[in-house]
Amino acid sequence: MLIKAASMDEIQIVKDVMYESFKEYIGILKPQSGALRETVEGIKKKIEGRGGALLVWDEAKPVGTVLYYYESDYMFIGRVSVLPTYRGKGIGKSLMAYLEDLAKRMGYLKTIVNVRLSLPDNLRYYERLKYIAIEEHEYPDKSDKWYTMCKAL
Repeated sequence: MLIKAASMDEIQIVKDVMYESFKEYIGILKPQSGALRETVEGIKKKIEGRGGALLVWDEAKPVGTVLYYYESDYMFIGRVSVLPTYRGKGIGKSLMAYLEDLAKRMGYLKTIVNVRLSLPDNLRYYERLKYIAIEEHEYPDKSDKWYTMCKAL
């Protein structure tokens, strides 16, 4: 597997991998995951000039992606996406390690992720990666909550 920075010309691929990775939650998560509503232009706006996207390739096939951007004192990591048939192979962990190392090299001392409480496997996953819940949020319709989780680098 090869992890590389996605060019702006590859954002459609990023969006497609993200959608394929999150579509299993259609009709399950309330409200629906924002990953399913992402657009190419929205992704570009989110990362342009302040972050980027990574793609994971299995030879010529894109199998994973993640978005990231820098805030004043941390790197935000979002939309960690791995195709269902490629899960359990360490791809997500490799993406996280790659970005944590990048954040350190850029002088940041922490990374932040958001994790829905209705996805307890995801919550445990980030806890195993040494992320700690620092804030709890609730959707306006009170249908779900999420944690903002932080890892000191």
